[in-house]
Amino acid sequence: MISFILLLISLANAALAKVSVGFNDCRGFFYASTPPQGFESISSQMTPICQMYEGYNNPFFASLYHKQNRYGLYSAYILATRPGDVVGADQTFRLEPQLVDTRLPSTIMLQPATETAIRNLGLSGVAGDLIRNVQAVNSDYTGSNYHKGHLNPNADHPDGPAQKVTYTLTNVAPMYGALNSGAWRNNEMRVRNIAASCSKMHVITGVVPGNNWISVNGVQRINIPSHVWSAYCCLDNNSRPIKAEGSLASNSVNSVTTGLSISNLQNQLRSLIGVSTITLFQNNCA
Repeated sequence: MISFILLLISLANAALAKVSVGFNDCRGFFYASTPPQGFESISSQMTPICQMYEGYNNPFFASLYHKQNRYGLYSAYILATRPGDVVGADQTFRLEPQLVDTRLPSTIMLQPATETAIRNLGLSGVAGDLIRNVQAVNSDYTGSNYHKGHLNPNADHPDGPAQKVTYTLTNVAPMYGALNSGAWRNNEMRVRNIAASCSKMHVITGVVPGNNWISVNGVQRINIPSHVWSAYCCLDNNSRPIKAEGSLASNSVNSVTTGLSISNLQNQLRSLIGVSTITLFQNNCA
């Protein structure tokens, strides 16, 4: 009876649709409710996620997750301006249960709780292995010399669940440490200052898949991105675009190129990724 009740709870949570086809449950995080175009051609193993947090029925941001590379290819969110560069208290990185099975709970969970939910659902196989098949775990980063680089940074949001929900392994990718804590962090602070003059700012931050991997016991676990990029679309009180620009950094040096036009950034991403087209914002946020 207990297992049956737990199954019903899991099915009820799945209705929140954290793994959401076409981002249908969280399109509001994208400018004009339109997700980027072109990234879906990179791999067949892409999963749109509406990022949820325990106790809240609303998503907090959106991520396109690359199952094979085991990181978020990009995250899209609305920047909530806040003073300074405050780090939230809860820095424990969680997992996405629905990457294993959409009947599992729709909010991010710690690994032990995720494994328990998998066992309660009665899935075939070892719970830890089922998780590692589709996503990174915290131990993959141990000793790798790479940071868990936030795509949607916690400091772009107020204290509380909006910060805590950014601490999920579906919202990070391996980032060169000096870049993550140096020039890229400074770029995030710069964009935060720009956001203060916007009525609303839509941000998309992502990575370019690379040729190297973080390996654990000889097994390739997490792809190491070759580049990190970000773009914002700043709106006025009438939801009209007033400014947009992009940033791009090689994931091996402590330097960021800023002030790129959206068109320029899209062209560079198209060339780096090797796809025919990339569209970040409808009409380039113009």
